[in-house]
Amino acid sequence: MQSYIVLYRREDIMAPADPPFAFQCHAEDTEHAEEQLLNADPDGDIVWVVQTDDPEVAYSDYWNLEETA
Repeated sequence: MQSYIVLYRREDIMAPADPPFAFQCHAEDTEHAEEQLLNADPDGDIVWVVQTDDPEVAYSDYWNLEETA
């Protein structure tokens, strides 16, 4: 199993400018990490999954993607 950070939003409790929440788990692959997040928070809207144990790495990767989009 590998460490993953799943970044997700909850539109019902977050403002549009709020950064996504970070969920850390150990999973076999990204799909397994997504499944774990949805089991923990069925209302979560997944925006990014990265193989790391450091939330700052996940946020950096996500924000860099946002800048190039």
